[in-house]
Amino acid sequence: MYDVVIIGGGPCGLSTGLALQEKGLRYVIIEKEAIVNSIVNCPLHMTFYSTSDRLEIGNIPFLSQDVRPNRTELLKYYRLVTERQKINIKCYQKVNSISKNAESFTVLAEDRNRNTIPYESKTIVIATGIFDTPRQLGVDGDNLAKVSHYYKEGHLYYDQHVTVVGGKNSAIEAAIDLYRNGAHVTLVHRGETVLEGIKPSLLLDMRNLLKKGRINFHPNSSIASIDESNICIKSPEGIVTLQNDYVFSLIGYQPNISLLQSIGIQTDISSLVPSFNPETYESNVENVFLSGVVTGGVTNRVYIEDGRFHGMKIANEIAQRLSYVQSNL
Repeated sequence: MYDVVIIGGGPCGLSTGLALQEKGLRYVIIEKEAIVNSIVNCPLHMTFYSTSDRLEIGNIPFLSQDVRPNRTELLKYYRLVTERQKINIKCYQKVNSISKNAESFTVLAEDRNRNTIPYESKTIVIATGIFDTPRQLGVDGDNLAKVSHYYKEGHLYYDQHVTVVGGKNSAIEAAIDLYRNGAHVTLVHRGETVLEGIKPSLLLDMRNLLKKGRINFHPNSSIASIDESNICIKSPEGIVTLQNDYVFSLIGYQPNISLLQSIGIQTDISSLVPSFNPETYESNVENVFLSGVVTGGVTNRVYIEDGRFHGMKIANEIAQRLSYVQSNL
């Protein structure tokens, strides 16, 4: 019997584990992939917009070569924190169900060999983030193998016809990198421009590439369909059919709604922001808490630098609650 089971081993899940550890609470983190898997899925040469000090967890300093760390540095930092602080995390175990008992919860996880592993706990913290659940295009062909929701690097796509869908930082960064690696790039965005609200470091490059026609840009447009050889774009001029080898659908991510709803957590219909108390981060389900990026739904307003502090409030509330229960036994 654990005091707390944390579902999700990203930065905010690790931070919550450290906060619980400081309180002397018995906890375990269950992660379906590697630790901080959302960062694993980032582009290989990505430099983060947040400075290193704003990505620290557990009051453990993070020193990077530059003010803003790259992907390799950040992965190394979280590995070292996990190892040195002896964070209790079980990787490559996927949570299949959560059931509520009279005074506890049963979490059933499955490992890579399909063995079922049960966990019992008095409270639950869901720190699953949003990056494991990409938003879908919802068109014919969006499930083809050539369609991806994560971008790693551009070398593989030299001389290939690649369409990038989206207009935020991840899509712009991918489009620029693909062009630099010799791909024939088409960028599709439902908005009128992609030059607003992106990182300053991307703005100049993107403006120049669009001005010179190096990237084929379709504003106010969406994807109509995808097949093995082509992509159809719904534009103000009508349907445009283009040769296509690969598609990167980088239109955002969302919480694992099925997991939240399976235990009774309510979510806003449009924003998918789950219901929770902003003082304690307890959801509308008693003794089930939410930590990190998952609290922001699809709004993209909660980041690591904010969510890493959620665990402190959660740990304080759980420690007080369990202490009160034990004192009345």
